[in-house]
Amino acid sequence: MRASRSVVFVAVGVLVAAACGSDEGSTAALMSPVAGARVAGGVELEMAAEGITIEEAGVARDGAGHFHVVADVGCAKTGDVIGKDADHVHFGAGQTTGLIYLGPGSHDLCLQVGDGAHQALGITDRHTIEVGIADQAEFCDVVIEVDELFDAVDNSSDDFSVKQVGYENIRRLAAQLTAALDFVDPGSRDDLAATVSFVDAMTSALVEAADLDEAERALEPIFETVGAELPGAGWILDNCGIDIAGEDE
Repeated sequence: MRASRSVVFVAVGVLVAAACGSDEGSTAALMSPVAGARVAGGVELEMAAEGITIEEAGVARDGAGHFHVVADVGCAKTGDVIGKDADHVHFGAGQTTGLIYLGPGSHDLCLQVGDGAHQALGITDRHTIEVGIADQAEFCDVVIEVDELFDAVDNSSDDFSVKQVGYENIRRLAAQLTAALDFVDPGSRDDLAATVSFVDAMTSALVEAADLDEAERALEPIFETVGAELPGAGWILDNCGIDIAGEDE
């Protein structure tokens, strides 16, 4: 018996849906930050999903995947491999919390689930947030964050190419500090500006270098311009409670 043309079309439609629609009905939600929030420092993320299992990356399995957060370039096209850099943060261990670092200003965040091979699924959520420091206390919090992140990246066993993403994150925190220098006492503002400029120059050299040897060569003249004492170190110690000059070590 010959199947009718309409029956064939329905059957084809079911097969297509089965082949590409295992994420149908699944949802993702960026729980934090909420849309319109203002954040200083690293942006703390809280992510959730329904209808799909969130697990470690590795093997692509139907009905399973892990989170990615993409900044300012929109969600990836379904089926494309999601890149990995400071603007494409992977949570391949199956995390539902994490961090992304952004410069001051307005940013569009896309939360997107990808499969075990990092191919984008059509399970997304998008929020726009504002990043920036609002007072001296937050300025100090970001200074402390820079100090802690430098220590973590410098002392990690990661390859230099992986560390470069960490240095880019520090550079973005430094940009937040630069935009918030009005919260520093006027008499110390120039010194703090010089210190933040030093951090920016140092991280830029590290991020833009082709390899570690090139980075070390680029850093030599930058350190020579600073001298023995970081300008503004006294203000940071007095107001933020940390010794960036290392005199207490």
